[in-house]
Amino acid sequence: MKNDVFNHDRFNTWQTCPKKYYFKYIKEIKYPEFHQDYQLGNSVHALIDYYLRGLNIQHLLQNADEEILKNWESIKNHPILNKKLIKTEWSFNTKLGNTPHWLIGRIDAIFFDEEKNKFIIADWKTGIIPKNVHNNFQHKIYLYAFYQGRKDWGLNIMPENLCFQYFKISPDAVEITEIDFSEEKLLEYEENLEGIIKNIENSTDYPITNICRIKFCQYNEMCSKNYK
Repeated sequence: MKNDVFNHDRFNTWQTCPKKYYFKYIKEIKYPEFHQDYQLGNSVHALIDYYLRGLNIQHLLQNADEEILKNWESIKNHPILNKKLIKTEWSFNTKLGNTPHWLIGRIDAIFFDEEKNKFIIADWKTGIIPKNVHNNFQHKIYLYAFYQGRKDWGLNIMPENLCFQYFKISPDAVEITEIDFSEEKLLEYEENLEGIIKNIENSTDYPITNICRIKFCQYNEMCSKNYK
């Protein structure tokens, strides 16, 4: 990844462990990061995306295992899928303020709630929603990027007309975690992101966190050997 391009994983990695950031983004030592629900998540995302596009999903359902089908049954009749769809799988490349840096990512789906007069940025999760959700950078970047691109969408809206919703999909239920947006948050997010990038650029040392919060980290052996 180029030094002037940032996604939410890059920010989250820096916040969690500067040493992991060093290995992953400075030294560019790459390892596959397949989580336990990787295939499940991909399959459920594909089903929702195809469904929202109005495509035939029967061939996907015929080849899906029981766990995928149960998750699909849980989400397919949720009210969110009946709201006005603005875009599904929207990839963005957004300038961060007046800096030379860019924010990139892909939003699972964007809806418009006519009753609340709000645009909803939806993120489908079959795995774990971030524990400290308000400290996570995904919603910050997505809300910021969509609002900054509002003119491209032909929208005359305020930050208060946006919200981000995590949809935790399981066979038993769909749980929603909502994060509102505001003018204050817009400025806060921009300042926060710019500050972190400045810290990264000015860093010459990338310390290991005193208590490693990453239980399963592909760089553990390197850390234990103080690899440089």
